[in-house]
Amino acid sequence: MEHESFTHMSHEHPLSPISFVIQERKYDAWCSGCWRYILPDDATYGCSLECGFRWLLHKECMEKPREIMHPIHPSHPLTLYKPEDLFQSTKCAVCEEDVLGLRYRCSQGGCEGLWIHLGCASGFLNDKQPSMEHPSHPQHQLQFSNKTRWCPFPCDACGATEKGDSYICTLCNYWIHESCALLPRSADFPRHHPAHPLSLAFALPSEYIKYEFDCAICSSTLPLGRWVYHCNLCRYVVHLKCTTSTFENANAIDDEKEATKFPIAVEDMYEEMIRPFVKQHKEQILIPHHDHDNHNIGGKYKFSKHPHSLSFTTFSSSSSSHDHYKRDEDDEDDSDSVPRSELICDGCTLPIHEKKQTDDEYEHGYMSCDECKYFLHLSCFNLPLIIPSHPIHPLEDHDLTLQNASKLTDWIYCDVCDGFTNGLFYTCANEYCWYKIDVKCASLPNTITHAAHPRHDYLKLVTYENMYSVGFCINCNRYAVAYKGYFKCNSCRFGLCGECVMLPARSKHRLENHLLSLTYDARVNRPGDFYCSSCERHMDPRSWMYHCRDCDQSFHPKCFPATSGKYRNINFGTRQHMISSIHDHLLRFQIISKKKRCDLCRDDGYDEPGFQCVACFFVVCKSCGLKHIGDANEAI
Repeated sequence: MEHESFTHMSHEHPLSPISFVIQERKYDAWCSGCWRYILPDDATYGCSLECGFRWLLHKECMEKPREIMHPIHPSHPLTLYKPEDLFQSTKCAVCEEDVLGLRYRCSQGGCEGLWIHLGCASGFLNDKQPSMEHPSHPQHQLQFSNKTRWCPFPCDACGATEKGDSYICTLCNYWIHESCALLPRSADFPRHHPAHPLSLAFALPSEYIKYEFDCAICSSTLPLGRWVYHCNLCRYVVHLKCTTSTFENANAIDDEKEATKFPIAVEDMYEEMIRPFVKQHKEQILIPHHDHDNHNIGGKYKFSKHPHSLSFTTFSSSSSSHDHYKRDEDDEDDSDSVPRSELICDGCTLPIHEKKQTDDEYEHGYMSCDECKYFLHLSCFNLPLIIPSHPIHPLEDHDLTLQNASKLTDWIYCDVCDGFTNGLFYTCANEYCWYKIDVKCASLPNTITHAAHPRHDYLKLVTYENMYSVGFCINCNRYAVAYKGYFKCNSCRFGLCGECVMLPARSKHRLENHLLSLTYDARVNRPGDFYCSSCERHMDPRSWMYHCRDCDQSFHPKCFPATSGKYRNINFGTRQHMISSIHDHLLRFQIISKKKRCDLCRDDGYDEPGFQCVACFFVVCKSCGLKHIGDANEAI
């Protein structure tokens, strides 16, 4: 059956099974029927004659009947229709959303313009009006059959083709397994969803279609017209077969210590990522007590990415010498741009913390510049200058070299986390490659566990020789490629892109008085819609968010620009600038939070980097501030 071809009204040539590998370049990425993304495990059909026809169809969408009856329009049959332009948008008569791709329409006189999504029609794909017996097929009685049935027509409930007793409608060719026909309308599945019983639905409910939900157990696509079990309170939905599955872990590794647990709190990223990364590339981390490779010159150490010599400062001796570099706990600044009362490393842009352990394994100081406010973790001081082959960028003759970004200008954009940094970063030495990756993303381990996927233990970094190998991120619902850092579960289709993996475990918004945790299950016991308390936009309930159950406040990660958004790797520092040509008070470089518009150019600068007065409500955007800072700038 896998090699059969089918004729379909959407194309002049027969449609054949198309593998996901072939799909990547020759075909478009979404189904021309239901208009959902084509994912790696989806059964998909397309034209294999290389005639230039780029559209694909899910197997289920290809099998939709040419003509149906629907309760919303009982007077006439509806016909499957393909417009000349599949992007031509019409309104669905059921859900009133835009219809793209294939659709059903009534072509009878006087009814022109009645359109229905394939998904909205899925619960009623039969040719007669209701008069029920089994609730899944109210049109006619279903007749019990103990005849062996083995044919290419799948069960209309679960989609499987299996021998055995069944119930059929002789008028409609509607057929379901006996086991499916006897399924309870509501049942407990404590292994998978202990919070509530799950309800049986005879077609995928529209809210799961709208947000493109996958099965919560196997992470595979949910067919539009098959039965599912779901929880209305938690927006939890699964295939019928998955409710009885055990899904034993199949990708365990021998040494649990090899996997790093994600998400990681910002204050733990240095210990969990940077230090292991440096130790992996160097036998030991240099603790500068004495001359080592001619680095120590009169108690000073050269660092190739900083113009001045650095000193090693122990935490016990730093309290008096660097107090003025730290944030004041009583500072009235309400920006969330830099954690207070901390030194910030100019390499990884993470806080520098004193470790309580006295073991030599732990660092007991950091590197600092006596001439300017420049600090480095000891491990960041020892970062490898060249990485010949990085797992995320393993191409031959594409060495990664360590570079330093400017504090205020020429920030680089990391190709993994899609964020800016003004710290240390690696760039490809190949003159035809512009690949850049910040220090934190370069330190990503090869094996991780993630709290969003407790069903299986480990996610592995995809390191295919083809750096453009395609996967799919379960959170942001976008295609992910290996060169951007893609982690994949070996037991199911669960995968995460580097940007989502790097989201910190906790974040804080200036409108909230406490830290919010990164949440993957905010919809548990929380029916209804979600709205971001910052941008006030509607939120996809299945996507990750920073959520507080007590306050019922939700935020997009990107609405925390300085902690989990695109500026999370920017070290804003504590320097205060005197730009007398535009303002009489000291200005601090940070995320603008006091005012919506720049006081000079009047452009919107809220939640963007800029210069904000420490004494009043004057703000200027980054562009305007840099125009005037020039040689007249005085840093305090």
